[in-house]
Amino acid sequence: MNIDNRWIVLLAIATSAAVGAVFASRSRRRHRRNRRDREGTTELHSWENEGGNVAPAAVSPVLP
Repeated sequence: MNIDNRWIVLLAIATSAAVGAVFASRSRRRHRRNRRDREGTTELHSWENEGGNVAPAAVSPVLP
């Protein structure tokens, strides 16, 4: 089977574009998640500095 060289180049370009899109999507998702986590941490620290306390873990009575 003889494949023209132009098709090989076009296939290589399309493949690299698809792989690049996947990596960009993953990177963007990771960046958003990290930013959201940092904002939550910052909000928690500012709330604690205002005198608020994190709710204690619920203690259930020990049943015999």
